[in-house]
Amino acid sequence: LFVCGTSDKKILTWDTRANEIVQEYDRHLGAVNTITFVDQNRRFVTTSDDKSIRVWEWDIPVDFKYIAEPSMHSMPAVALHPNNKWMA
Repeated sequence: LFVCGTSDKKILTWDTRANEIVQEYDRHLGAVNTITFVDQNRRFVTTSDDKSIRVWEWDIPVDFKYIAEPSMHSMPAVALHPNNKWMA
């Protein structure tokens, strides 16, 4: 599988063997900038030009955590702290 974030607000999971999209996540309102896998790859965190961070369960196309602040700038990146408890 290959996961990518797109400029048209989507996160896509591709099956590279079958050459087809197997999952689409489309809750962002702006271009998706980063995808960071966490929790032993069971979840992933995305950042976007819509000034939000979203946390997703693998294979479930609805975000279960949404963090946004309208006065912030868009989020070009996120990184997991070495203790796996924090993100920056």
